[in-house]
Amino acid sequence: MIKYDFHMHSDNSLDGRQSVDDACRAAIEKGLRGIAITDHADICFFEKDDTINRFKKCIADVNEAKRKYDGQLEIYMGIEMAEYLTNEEGAENTLALTDYDVVLGSIHTVYFQDIDDSYSRIDFSSMPKEKIIGFIDLYFDLMLEMLYKTDFDILTHLTCPLRYINGKYKRDIDIWLFESKIRSVLREVIDRGISLEINTSGYSTDGKYFMPEKDILSLYYEMGGRRVSIGSDAHISKNVSVGFNEAKNMLTDIGFDGYYVYKKREPIFIVFNE
Repeated sequence: MIKYDFHMHSDNSLDGRQSVDDACRAAIEKGLRGIAITDHADICFFEKDDTINRFKKCIADVNEAKRKYDGQLEIYMGIEMAEYLTNEEGAENTLALTDYDVVLGSIHTVYFQDIDDSYSRIDFSSMPKEKIIGFIDLYFDLMLEMLYKTDFDILTHLTCPLRYINGKYKRDIDIWLFESKIRSVLREVIDRGISLEINTSGYSTDGKYFMPEKDILSLYYEMGGRRVSIGSDAHISKNVSVGFNEAKNMLTDIGFDGYYVYKKREPIFIVFNE
């Protein structure tokens, strides 16, 4: 069993629907050894989202949970940084609030033509296919720029826009149209020694999928990638550790024998079933 969930959100994220305490109790009930609270810092909305005050509250909640659940659950302080380069001062001020255990790197918003919001809030239903392809192409460019220029530990949900484009809106875009850029992303992840996340949130839906899917993870392994992290991306308590058994089975089938967690930004290897 995978014992650590290193991607989840509390109500200190604007879309979170569980308290830190709720997440801890759910983790204990599900037999986890440890969790990381990784609330959203979408830096392109830094002022609008009141990022600094939200993280001050999150830090206080995590510290209280550490005291309350000492000896029952390992609780790590994390952050999911997105669009870091749109406001570098805001990003640095957020990162300076505490000594984080883990920093996730994400792309949530792609400014393309008239699109100026998170892809989770974009209606792709009638968007021309050529525009969608251009959007995804820029998404991978921004991911590469983030990898080249910013400091983080785990690259999250590599194929996340397809959750909406192909999942919600059924547009059937082939991810392998972007193979060269996916390879470039994976190469940079490997060369930098950071972790590629297996995001299991798709197992809370009828589709039952991972981000990225097995074929991309197999390519990562073939290229020499061994460092992976597991996260449910849970925003509600029932989704904590969702899909973890299936993720373990998939990873062992590919050849992975464990996964990574982080403490004080240092990677720790955990063998499956340890």
